[in-house]
Amino acid sequence: MKGNITKFFGQAMTGQGMKNVYQDIVKEAEEVYFLKGIFGFNISNLLKEIGYHYVKKGLDIEFFYDPLLENTIQATFVKDINKLFLQSSKPHIDPTQLGTRDKIVSFYDCLDEEKLSKNGERLKALSEEASNWHDKCFDSLRSAIMIHDDWEAETQRQMNWIALEEQRDELFDQIFDGMLLNKSGTLAHRLFGTLTPNGASDHFQNITRHLERRLFIKGLPGTGKSSMLKKLKGEALKRGFDVQMVWCGLDPNSIDMVIIPELKLCIFDATAPHEYFPDESRQGDEIVDIAKHCKLTEVEEKNIDKISKNYRKAINNAINYAKLYAEAEREIRELIDQSTNVSKWKKQASLIF
Repeated sequence: MKGNITKFFGQAMTGQGMKNVYQDIVKEAEEVYFLKGIFGFNISNLLKEIGYHYVKKGLDIEFFYDPLLENTIQATFVKDINKLFLQSSKPHIDPTQLGTRDKIVSFYDCLDEEKLSKNGERLKALSEEASNWHDKCFDSLRSAIMIHDDWEAETQRQMNWIALEEQRDELFDQIFDGMLLNKSGTLAHRLFGTLTPNGASDHFQNITRHLERRLFIKGLPGTGKSSMLKKLKGEALKRGFDVQMVWCGLDPNSIDMVIIPELKLCIFDATAPHEYFPDESRQGDEIVDIAKHCKLTEVEEKNIDKISKNYRKAINNAINYAKLYAEAEREIRELIDQSTNVSKWKKQASLIF
């Protein structure tokens, strides 16, 4: 019997730069392989190979994807044995428990210096290009966040917070039904979606496919969706439930989803840019409507129309710059792969299995 593969993003392109959850995932693991080096796409292929190796043994794994380059994996986590394999040079993450939990496998010596020198000028030019498009992309995302703050200010003026609190308390009572577990809950951090060069992308369907109940929150920006999820997280942990807190792909101070595995339940922000609706073929899907508590006047609607257009413009600019950034990064990684000594690479990779 084969294991299951669950897909997450390991990093997100946010209004505060490229953010990742790897430090948190490292804390979950009992054994961590830190893969160090200057990598092309060979490292992603190796991480896939590692994952499939354990899946064939019947173990469940998680793949963590790079938001910049489609289908490129940065980490593989074997959940059933809590073993993590992490490309840890970019993003830069260092081991903290050498000699016990952490192991280093270095691939730096696998590069062929002669081949690298032939590609040196091109790599230098591409690095400068990538840096330029990177800065422009994240400048646009910072602008988008500031515009989004203006959007939230418009909706918050007309939000009935008391009614929201009443709805939230009723929902929590329904979810937990007085249950208290005789243990301490554990908290895990994940990313299910992010902006990419192809627009907003997420792994919602893959992540939630085995859950029995999915609650789809519908509400306007700034009307308490993330705050509700954070409170649910706290309530679940207080009652002894394990929680996966799934972070927002644009604003790292916000969360988009809470998963409570022991209840086989998730509740998430099902509005744009990750807009979903209940699947009529599934039982347990339902909408949590908090939009009903926000009655906008013509003044707010007019203001929001203008703000939303500026927001979409900033996001589209970020996507266009992300495409150029990804093109430069893709060629860099291809050249690195061309400059890799295959026999040395295979020798180092064999240290992992």
